[in-house]
Amino acid sequence: MSEENKPERKIIILDSEDCSPCETIKEANKEKIESGEIRVLDVTSDEALLLLDKAGAPDEIEYPSALVEDEKGVRVCKMFHDKEATLVACGNEIIVIREAQEEQPATPQPEEMPLPPSD
Repeated sequence: MSEENKPERKIIILDSEDCSPCETIKEANKEKIESGEIRVLDVTSDEALLLLDKAGAPDEIEYPSALVEDEKGVRVCKMFHDKEATLVACGNEIIVIREAQEEQPATPQPEEMPLPPSD
């Protein structure tokens, strides 16, 4: 399959009232969720159940989990999150959703001073 015809990867966070780590993950990835880059579905929603069935998922899901839909089909994957990053692990494939930003200095560094004009 060529790059042009390759389906776009979709990442869907599976949410549940019983999943407190899901709240932390959603908060950390709020911008990507609001932009539509990542979706969130309640695990009991019709759409989530349909995708879980497509993935051949077991009846019980461990939280936090995500659905990944791409050229490999629909897969149920585990999510890992800490203050540094949010990762989705699908078998031996790791998908980085969010990684730590490099620390920016609190105060802007002065630019190099120009040399004084010579006479």
